Amino acid sequence: MPISGCPNSSSHLVRGFTLIEILVVLFIVSIMTGIAIVNLPGFTQTGDFDTETNRLKVVLEMLREQALVQANEYGLSPGRKGYQFYVYDEMNEVWELLQEAPFAARRLPANIHISVRVEGRDLQVGEGDSPPILILSSGEITTFELTMESGVDNDLQRTLESDGYGAIVWRGEDGP
Repeated sequence: MPISGCPNSSSHLVRGFTLIEILVVLFIVSIMTGIAIVNLPGFTQTGDFDTETNRLKVVLEMLREQALVQANEYGLSPGRKGYQFYVYDEMNEVWELLQEAPFAARRLPANIHISVRVEGRDLQVGEGDSPPILILSSGEITTFELTMESGVDNDLQRTLESDGYGAIVWRGEDGP
């Protein structure tokens, strides 16, 4: 006997999703979400690495321009866990630590390490009284190769280099 108000109810079947189908879809979605969350720290660490490498290059270029404009001599003293910039005080003949942003001493995140080669030889941290990389008022800069590595992903590294006269560039990338 047909239900009143439903035309052809005997020939028209109403079909929806079963509870099993809904549970299977929810299970698949939860697995995909779990995979995305597990990989999320990798994106964050790569982001920190990219930010720090780009920051160092930009700050070095800014300091080079400032050396030309202000006719001051500057220095970069990199360490394994960070770097700091100095300005040479000609009156007192000493290197003074720069305190103002963006040239203030920078400590890198725990998973990023620096190694440096200056004029073809490996730099020993704490070697000498003056900064090993000089940025001169003439526009010249000490020849160097500064490598930043991620302690999390050993394949993640970039080398910033200068030939002393040209642009400061990442190895494998063309200058401006």
